[in-house]
Amino acid sequence: MTDTKKTDMIKKKAKQYVPDLVSLQMLGELNYRRLGKLMRGHEEMDAWHFSIHSVGDQESRLQLTLGKESRFTSEIKLEFGPEIPKKLLFKTTLSMTVRLYHDVGIAEITDGHRQYSGTYPYPNDAMLHRDEKFRLNQQLADLLELCLKHGHRLDSALTFQFA
Repeated sequence: MTDTKKTDMIKKKAKQYVPDLVSLQMLGELNYRRLGKLMRGHEEMDAWHFSIHSVGDQESRLQLTLGKESRFTSEIKLEFGPEIPKKLLFKTTLSMTVRLYHDVGIAEITDGHRQYSGTYPYPNDAMLHRDEKFRLNQQLADLLELCLKHGHRLDSALTFQFA
């Protein structure tokens, strides 16, 4: 092998993306805790609804709906969008499936039937980022933090007791 071929191989290996598994696991653990905070006191419900007031008097809605459940895992569908639909050239709603692993206390985004890979070649036909899994889970973290800081529960009904 010539020196230039060896150098090219070394450069290719140096550019190869290596996922940071510690950061990804920590993000999953924090997302699990964030979801737990949002559901706290209402764990028996199958859906949780929140209104989020953000800068510029914009109201958004976040809905969490419980899906499949097993002994160690649960799936939750997350839907986020504006309270009043607006006619824009781009999609303003977001929908994702989050799988909760109760035995290890981790939450991660799936698309309902498969998990995302830790790395993807770049460029690729699906236009996924090299670190797509981390970015999607970071987006989940941002949404949950937004709801924790600026949201309030919509489905807490007042209970009246008549004499």
